[in-house]
Amino acid sequence: MNRKNQNKRREFLNNVCPTVALAFMGVTMLQACSSGDDDSDITGGGNNDNNNGGGSDTGYTKSGNNITMNLNHSNFAKLNSDGWFNLYQEKVLILKISSSSYRAFEGRCPHQGVSTAWSFNSSNNEFRCGQHDSDFKADCSTPAAQPNTGARSGSLKCFSTSLNGNSLTITKS
Repeated sequence: MNRKNQNKRREFLNNVCPTVALAFMGVTMLQACSSGDDDSDITGGGNNDNNNGGGSDTGYTKSGNNITMNLNHSNFAKLNSDGWFNLYQEKVLILKISSSSYRAFEGRCPHQGVSTAWSFNSSNNEFRCGQHDSDFKADCSTPAAQPNTGARSGSLKCFSTSLNGNSLTITKS
């Protein structure tokens, strides 16, 4: 192949291949690279109103550092049935310890800030970030994981909680 044709081929590949690759992978590839910060969830307490986060339609309200959840709201059925909930619009993981006790944790992974890829393993009492497969104790006493260390275990920052009837208040500090 002569030099002129090689350059045209290279130019063609450089200009066309990325476009074709995006056409095949499209939105799926773009979503996979998301940190979750712009995701929305109509069932998990999204910010669809203008009252500083949450609202009656979402089952929670936000005022300053306080998030108050109506535990009877249908959006929190997973918390009652599975024992944990990711309120990722507010970057908070909630764990039901008993009918009168809850724990709340920072819902951003210390490694890259992912807030939507969590799971909970009740047998070892750990949250797992599905983005990195890192485990985090849910006991609020294990030393916290340090960002960007690649540590397999640690804990997430704990927030204080208080329960008043069916209202759970989480204070992010």
